[in-house]
Amino acid sequence: MSLFNELKRRNVIRVGIAYVVAAWLLLQAIDFALDVIGAPNWIMQVLVMLGVAGLPVVLAFAWVFEMTPEGIKRESEIQQDASVTAHTAKKLDKLTIALLIAVVVFVTVDRFIPEMGSESNSPDPGAQASLVTEENLTLTPGTALPIAAKATPGKPSLAVLPFANMSADPDNEYFSEGMSEELLNLLVQVKGLRVPSRTSSFAFKGKNMDIKEIARQLNVSHVLEGSVRKSGNQVRITAQLIDVTTDTHMWSKTYDRELKNIFAIQDEIATEIVREMKIALNTSGLKSREASQPTKNMQAYQDYLRGRHLFIQRGIPSLKASIKAMQSAAARDPDFTEAWAGLSMTAAVLSGWDPDNANAYNQLALEAGTHALELDKNSATALAGLGLLNYNEGKWTESLELLKRASELSKDSSPTYFYGLVLQSTGYIKRALEMFQAAEILDPVYPQLQYYLGVNAMLQNDTAAAKLYFQRTVDGGNANGVRGMYWLNLKLGELEKAIEFLQQNTAQVVAGLATGPVQASTDIISAALRDPSRRQAGIKAAVTEGDLFALGHFSAGPETIELLNTQLNGGKTVRLSVSMALLWAPDFSSLRQMPEFKQLLTDTGLVELWKQRGWPDLCQPLGEDDFQCDM
Repeated sequence: MSLFNELKRRNVIRVGIAYVVAAWLLLQAIDFALDVIGAPNWIMQVLVMLGVAGLPVVLAFAWVFEMTPEGIKRESEIQQDASVTAHTAKKLDKLTIALLIAVVVFVTVDRFIPEMGSESNSPDPGAQASLVTEENLTLTPGTALPIAAKATPGKPSLAVLPFANMSADPDNEYFSEGMSEELLNLLVQVKGLRVPSRTSSFAFKGKNMDIKEIARQLNVSHVLEGSVRKSGNQVRITAQLIDVTTDTHMWSKTYDRELKNIFAIQDEIATEIVREMKIALNTSGLKSREASQPTKNMQAYQDYLRGRHLFIQRGIPSLKASIKAMQSAAARDPDFTEAWAGLSMTAAVLSGWDPDNANAYNQLALEAGTHALELDKNSATALAGLGLLNYNEGKWTESLELLKRASELSKDSSPTYFYGLVLQSTGYIKRALEMFQAAEILDPVYPQLQYYLGVNAMLQNDTAAAKLYFQRTVDGGNANGVRGMYWLNLKLGELEKAIEFLQQNTAQVVAGLATGPVQASTDIISAALRDPSRRQAGIKAAVTEGDLFALGHFSAGPETIELLNTQLNGGKTVRLSVSMALLWAPDFSSLRQMPEFKQLLTDTGLVELWKQRGWPDLCQPLGEDDFQCDM
């Protein structure tokens, strides 16, 4: 008799099949139980190894022994005609069939039933949050949103936290953060999955906060966290997915690869997360990062990640360093669209931080953004960079058109937030609020966005909402929050508090953390706030520093007009564009009645914009050739 026939006669093959199926089912049940109690991952790994090791033992046992009515006996002790292996085979077949049925039921329930239960006719929050247009957005103006906008109940949501840098070199922080951001950009494409933007998810870095509290503030049910260790051309990435609602680890894995395979790792992690969160039927939006690599030059990719890391930090030194990193990436790979687009965005933002050198940065933003669009006409980052550039130069129509298109293409909050910024400067206050609120859905704790929500509240004379937003800005470590609190307390007549915040702002300027008045001007303005007889000296200092908050408090209409005309005629359009947003506040109602103000609006091109686009909230036409504000 052949070996195979003898294995069949002794039921060794049947026992092996039954063992594998039964072991798989048992391990699934144990895995579920371990997840519920939050057991460490190594326990499951040990059990799997024991299960594999047990297979040859079971097979050897089936070869040597046989089950008989009298009990277990050695096969060699049983006469051939007395063997009951045929009867045992029938029992094993029935057992195996029952186990296979159990496997089918388990897989069906695990993979398909949760998906069917989550289907509904409710709008897809992922689609709502990622595609913002003027036609489909219907948020209510004048309403202060909570820190995390409420998502549709029952829909999956995930926050990607910054991966920890485990490399020996702390300078590799940019790489670990970059991996987190790239994964976030992949996952935000998944239909049905809501993923808060980078600035909100990364706001908790370095803070000793419980995962549940972070998830509460971001209003998500799941969190992805991990670590990155980079050494030369080797990289180890560990990622784990946590279900915050049950406080269990759903999945974790460690990847040891060469750096050249980094895009494949990103694809694998994103796919695993989609599978574990049971949204595999809605993955049509998940694009392969490996199949459409942004660059094949890994050094260019690292330069780009370093540039992104520096860009997020803001401040003149970081933004200048970001430009160098982006330029290096683009030089290493001239077809690297994201590097050119990032360069355009960074230069446009730096123009606002360093207005004295704005012309050079604006030219760089134009050249880089134009080249990026030649490579990819739908680059939302390039469109946003060019839109911001046109805003810096006071080209309202071009800026609005570019940023509107960018906000429709992007799944990030920045283009939508920039769009709101331009709408606010051009007088469309309520429409700007809708854009800011739409951006807040994507980025619920972004401090800079909270600041402009506070500015919008001040424009609508809602000091309670303004205080909430400015305080969130301060809590988020953004220097603009201090400026906002200075303005708010001037408005409320709390002059000593206003002076305290003004002094704090000046200290931030000295430390290189903010823009604002120098100490000598701050002291003069502070003295004028305390002593009305020093008003003129305060006005002069405020004009020197471009402090519109103080000028509004002093009701210095003519001096404000003079300052704005100086900015316009001196080519300081960046400062003028930012200043225009503040002129719609109640503080400047008397200024808006001045003929000189109407002339300024004409000279800046705003009147022509309104005739084409529609009149803003506070101004209306009087016939064909005249208009009036605060009617």
